[in-house]
Amino acid sequence: MEVDVRITTAALLLFAASFVNAQNDGLRCTYMKEIPRGETPVFEIKDFDGVPWNQQPLIPLPQREELCIEDPAFAGNSIVMTIFMEEEIEGEIAIAKLNYKGTETPSIRQPFASGSFHMLGPVIRRIPEDGGDWHLVITNKQDYEAPDMQRYSFDISVPSESAVLIVMLDIINIDDNAPIIHMIDRCEIPEPGELGRTSCVYTVTDADGRLSTEFMTYEIESDRDDADYFELVNDHTLDPDDKTTHMVLYLHKALDFELNPLHIFRVTALDSKPNTHTVTMMVQVLNVDRRNPRWLDIFAVQQFDEKTVQRFHIRAIDGDTGLNREIYYKLEADEEDTFFSLEPIAGDRSGATLVVDKIDRDTLQREVFQLSIVAYKYGIDDKEGKNPFETRANIVIIVNDVNDQRPLPFKNTYTIEIDEETPMTLNLEDFGFHDIDLGENAQYEVFLESVYPEGAEEAFMISPTRGYQEQSFIVSTRNHHLLDYEVEKYQNIQLKVRAIDLNDTRLTGEALLNINLRNWNDELPIFEHSAQTVDFDETVGKDFPVAIVKADDRDIGDKVVHSLLGNAEDYLTMGNMHVT
Repeated sequence: MEVDVRITTAALLLFAASFVNAQNDGLRCTYMKEIPRGETPVFEIKDFDGVPWNQQPLIPLPQREELCIEDPAFAGNSIVMTIFMEEEIEGEIAIAKLNYKGTETPSIRQPFASGSFHMLGPVIRRIPEDGGDWHLVITNKQDYEAPDMQRYSFDISVPSESAVLIVMLDIINIDDNAPIIHMIDRCEIPEPGELGRTSCVYTVTDADGRLSTEFMTYEIESDRDDADYFELVNDHTLDPDDKTTHMVLYLHKALDFELNPLHIFRVTALDSKPNTHTVTMMVQVLNVDRRNPRWLDIFAVQQFDEKTVQRFHIRAIDGDTGLNREIYYKLEADEEDTFFSLEPIAGDRSGATLVVDKIDRDTLQREVFQLSIVAYKYGIDDKEGKNPFETRANIVIIVNDVNDQRPLPFKNTYTIEIDEETPMTLNLEDFGFHDIDLGENAQYEVFLESVYPEGAEEAFMISPTRGYQEQSFIVSTRNHHLLDYEVEKYQNIQLKVRAIDLNDTRLTGEALLNINLRNWNDELPIFEHSAQTVDFDETVGKDFPVAIVKADDRDIGDKVVHSLLGNAEDYLTMGNMHVT
């Protein structure tokens, strides 16, 4: 009887497989077998409430990228459901929920129609265990590279249901194995080499097959510039088993034996995951007679103080050492940079001298200069003026600033008129200092000194108190009460504004600041006596002098007018000199 059941199951499987293949264009999970696999589609969430077992025995779980379940296909009294699951999933994984609410445990028929029960490890259990739904759970991690783990087919039956579920579980190959580069043959290329494909071809294998080999890429890692010279390309010539491809070396830049006779770099093969394999690759450059001059004595940067004469030795030799041709030199610099020149050195092949005349950095306001020195030779058939073999050295000259400049005022004299005893900021036009040195040599301190009268600087303040190169400053009143026009010596103030270099106090600059006070009516008249008591007889007559009062006003030029207040006007009169 068991034999009959297996025969029937096998027949149903053949029918189901042919049905699935016939409907393949309409299946939703085929994207998982595409190479390369595209974006995972977002499936509509269906409501299976009320749908019986014989129409939908398995209910898809929330969508996962590594799992996909097809809609059911029907074959007689059997229902076929195809599930696609990626290999190498760690831990147990529930792949579907059973559309069954009974209390008796559904059964998985053994042996499987395809594949091994023990290699798959399927179980049906409740999730959660206490009263949860029945789920089909896979307990063993699958490996597609194991031939017996690529496809399973088995039956599931539930109590009280006559329809048998046939589960077809396809394990999906993923790119989980690292490629292997087989570096056997040597790679030799004559300089400069023909750009493009070379004869250096290597075998690369990957157990994941076309999923990996068709999309293999290669990266070059080097401590030098080898990636500028070479590129490794997958030529997509796969062997019949799809597990072997070929890596071809392409040349993108002319090789130079003198610069690098042996290119050594690391090559990494990356598959679609990417998994990687790294090997060391060597490309031997075969020497050909074609060398430019080579520098022996040269520099990239020279730095020295301004206003000094400098001399620097340079020398190059023929890169083709067997020819050892005479080397010539030429200087390339900006037209206005006339302080650079080359002097040949007496004696064969002794080089030349770069001469730098005095450079006044302060006047030029420039400290960096760029120039080039070209070493060249003439070949056998070359004519003078045509020198295809040349080597250029780009040089940067940096001139250090010397602290030899004083901070000078924008103007030597400033004159302004302001109101007396008034807090204010003085509106001085174009007021500041300029030290044309650079960096810390251009820093200076500013302060005020009194010329006349003594101590007048206490009435003012300057800000900021330090400057750098070209900077403006502000003068404002600090103690405006000192600025009293009625104090004659303050009517015309003269201050000295001094700037002193912070690194060399001998370097100073100064400007004169003339401040003239403007008088205005800011003083109150003040009586000599705030109160007077006068006694006289009640029988005195009219125009009897009662008292003499006097009020003074400190404002120069002001006139004081006296008047009586209150009912005193009914009894007293006030004259110019006394009250009667």
